[in-house]
Amino acid sequence: MPNDQDLDNAIETIIVDAYGADEQHNAFLAVIEDETILPTAATLLGNPVTVTSIDYTNEARGIVATCQGPDGAGEVTLADLAFPPPTVTAWIHAAYRRYLGLTPFPARPRPEWTWPST
Repeated sequence: MPNDQDLDNAIETIIVDAYGADEQHNAFLAVIEDETILPTAATLLGNPVTVTSIDYTNEARGIVATCQGPDGAGEVTLADLAFPPPTVTAWIHAAYRRYLGLTPFPARPRPEWTWPST
């Protein structure tokens, strides 16, 4: 499980030049888009889904993901998804959940992670 300081460092890296909630969400969106190859696997309430797109429309909803599952397709808040812990997406997602004040889901700690990738 990632520690709080590593996640705080990742958050600072992501939002360093973002002022206000809209810019900060868009900064997280840019990082997730850069680091995630779509479609990608995730789970929603323990059920497997495939994330086909990610977007940000407003602060109230935050970042949203369009997912395809066995019962059809739909849009959910990114914070409600879980990604395979060894992936960089899971690491960024853990930082995003911490940024939102939520408990991060399991992710492989990546204290050396930087963005943009060098």
